[in-house]
Amino acid sequence: MVVPAAADFPLQSSGGAAVSSRGSTARPAFPIAPHEFFHRIPAAPREIVRKAAAAAEAGELRLSDLESVCHLGEGACGVVTKVRHRRTGTVFALKTAHYAGPSGAADEEAEALRRSAGSPHVVRCHAVLDGGAADAPAYVLELMDAGTLGGLLGRRGGRGIPERALAEVAARCLQGLAHVHSRGVAHLDLRPDNLLANSIGDVKIGDFSVSRILYGRAGEHRRVSVAVGSPMYLSPERFEPDAHAGPRGAIAADIWGFGVTVLELFLGRCPFLPAGVRLSFQKLRQAICDGEPPSAPEGSAASPELRGFVAACLQKDPRQRATVTQLLAHPFVAGRHVDESRCALRELIVETLEELSRELY
Repeated sequence: MVVPAAADFPLQSSGGAAVSSRGSTARPAFPIAPHEFFHRIPAAPREIVRKAAAAAEAGELRLSDLESVCHLGEGACGVVTKVRHRRTGTVFALKTAHYAGPSGAADEEAEALRRSAGSPHVVRCHAVLDGGAADAPAYVLELMDAGTLGGLLGRRGGRGIPERALAEVAARCLQGLAHVHSRGVAHLDLRPDNLLANSIGDVKIGDFSVSRILYGRAGEHRRVSVAVGSPMYLSPERFEPDAHAGPRGAIAADIWGFGVTVLELFLGRCPFLPAGVRLSFQKLRQAICDGEPPSAPEGSAASPELRGFVAACLQKDPRQRATVTQLLAHPFVAGRHVDESRCALRELIVETLEELSRELY
């Protein structure tokens, strides 16, 4: 059984939620069946898709050019809708922020998206549009038609992701993180609900709502607030009052959140939540800050490679956590059979969606 979080909310009012999340680590049913993402509307020819995306990135796209198809989700910082380009039929995910712009939060998210562009392992932002009368920004995003890994986990009924597929998830996320960090961005909200998948087996990092820019215009290091994000994925030092960190500390915070995410994907539940138990915020904080770092239970099917990989991420002292480069070289990732892992991940996604389709029909 997957247990909802008791306190999945930002620690500060500037916090955010997943682009495709529902504002909670609970795994509710999708408002529309995920398999309908790719059966509901015939796919536009590839050349038309490219033209629509190019128009968006060239500033030639307006909000009125997009028509709503269905609601995808809502979090603390915005609503996400599947939309279709009226002229070409190309589909996108449209995130409309709750906060009005211009604002510091809007500027930071837009800049994080701009800097993070260019990686096949990061969800693509095609355009940032004026949200209209409310003056809230709207982000035209790549649509990942299989939803989030959090949603996939929920549809698996508490079964975790097998190691072979999980190794491929880890590899792709690490490559995305390496790119994001190299562009001077800390994500700060890594969790299954912010990792998105599509039906061909891609997994990408999404939702930069609470991300922070680590370097100023002149290249100077910035100290940024890290007391934001989803509490179950916060590293111990982020629970400190008014927690701030420089680039190295903010990047180390991402590694902890990534480690918790990998362990959750393996177990099928958050490792800080025993089955059937909901922790208060204070108990969760105590478990993370005062308890031992989580690990795969003794007797579980976790390999030594997976156990070592998670342990390298979940060092309570941020200075002792592995770097992205070290994790990419870890046997759990570097030692995987790449073709078999990619095939296992793709089959897992397709199989899960087909199971849901059979249940619904």
